[in-house]
Parts: sequence; C-alpha cells; structure tokens
Amino acid sequence: RISTNRRSARNRSRLRMFLKLSVLVLLVAVAFAQRGTPPAPSECQICEHIIAQARHHFNNNVTNEKALQQELLNECKHLPPQEGASAEQTCIDMVNKNIDKIFSDIKAGDRDGQTCFDIGACTSIPTFQTRPYHTRPPTNLRAQRR
Repeated sequence: RISTNRRSARNRSRLRMFLKLSVLVLLVAVAFAQRGTPPAPSECQICEHIIAQARHHFNNNVTNEKALQQELLNECKHLPPQEGASAEQTCIDMVNKNIDKIFSDIKAGDRDGQTCFDIGACTSIPTFQTRPYHTRPPTNLRAQRR
C-alpha cells in the first residue's frame, strides 16, 4: 500500500507539473497572438510615400514620366514587409492609375499633399509630417559631404 501511495503522489506531482507547463505555454501563445500585426497603411499614407519618393527621384534627375513611373513601381515593390502585400498592390495601382497627375504636379512644383487630395487618396490635404519609409539625400548633398 505504501508503494501505491508513493506512485499516486508521484503521478499527482507529474500531473501538476504538466498542468503548470501547459498553462505557461498557453499564456505565451496568448501573449504572442495579442501582439498581432500593425494595421496596413491607409491609401493616404501610401500616397504620401509615393509623392515623397516621386519628388526625391524628380530632384535627382528622373525627369521623364515613364522613368519616374518605373522608379515609383520599384519603390512600391520595396515597401517594408510588415506593410503587407495589399499595401504593395495599392501602391502599384495608385502609381499606374495616377502617374500623369503625379508627374505633372511634381513638374509644376505643386504642393505634395494637394496631389494626394486631388486623386482621392486623402480626404484632406496632408501636411507630410510623417517621414517617408526610406529616403536618400539628393546627389548634390552627398557630393558636399565628401
């Protein structure tokens, strides 16, 4: 009878340990699930990015509409992965549908936010307080730093 009690006590101890580990694993899983992914950028944010990149490329001697379109499509394909595949496709569609407006506004020196408002990506004229995802200094600034 003593050995049966010891086995029973050992089994209860193992069961408690198993339950504790199970609860720990469950808590870790819940914590990771709650982190989630950040929300996809809005069309307005994507437009702001496109226009900032368009101005950057235009200021760096990409002054042909087709060449600018190619540069912007390349920028769309290099959006950070956490932005999601839908952001990339939205960006591509926006560039292809609006390249003529984007190019003419950049060439005319229009305010960046006005273009996003005019094409319907933003409900008001954005102030461009957010920094574009990745920008490079203009070529002439790089030369001055040397």
